[in-house]
Amino acid sequence: MSALVETQLAFANYIRDPAKYPAPDAIASERLEVYRELFFNNVRGFLDNAFPVLHGLYPADAWLALQQHFFANYACQSPYFLHIAEQFVSFLQDYPLTAQDPPFLTELAHYEWAELYVGTKQALQPIAPLAPDQVANSPLALSELALLAAYQYPVQRISKNFQPDKPGELQCFLIYRDHQDEVIFVSLNQATLLLLNQLSEKPGQTLSELTQTLAPGLAPLTPAQLEAAALPLLQELAAKGAIVPAVK
Repeated sequence: MSALVETQLAFANYIRDPAKYPAPDAIASERLEVYRELFFNNVRGFLDNAFPVLHGLYPADAWLALQQHFFANYACQSPYFLHIAEQFVSFLQDYPLTAQDPPFLTELAHYEWAELYVGTKQALQPIAPLAPDQVANSPLALSELALLAAYQYPVQRISKNFQPDKPGELQCFLIYRDHQDEVIFVSLNQATLLLLNQLSEKPGQTLSELTQTLAPGLAPLTPAQLEAAALPLLQELAAKGAIVPAVK
């Protein structure tokens, strides 16, 4: 390893965790502190803004400790600041909760990230909307500006005044960006979640094909009953941009 590479590695290690790694001799301590504050404060500020509810639930020192732990120990895979929130959610998947962390930490972080993700994602190509009478027979797809999520905690209600300590009834959501670029959260029952998840995983199916596939798991409802129940919902979601024609 060359002297330059050794210095760069020592610099990076110190920037991440100055309590664990010594400062490189080749760089003045005053300059190291400037770089350390610049890097960490940029990441810290983005996490503060991306997770306002979560941030507000923590004592200041505990939130700072969590941010420092992420900064020091997680190897981010993207250099873009906009991806930091996604990397933080990924980091929390394997993060061992401490006494200061709420049990819903991972789920609430994902719920807050979902809004940022859907709100900032760039569409690859414009897609003409489906008319209501096209929904019944057209090959369908979930918009690329939409995602599905399910949580064990009622994340949509969590606040300083409501912090559940154990899981409850499953909370299912469709999160999408409408034609006015507003992020919309739609609460789903489990049957609707199954329908939209099937569409997400296997786009290009018609409503009839979807209901035929799902009917065995939703007995005693017949495919015709499922289709009659699902059509108004899919028409409404198509009008708002969450359901789109499948790309051939």
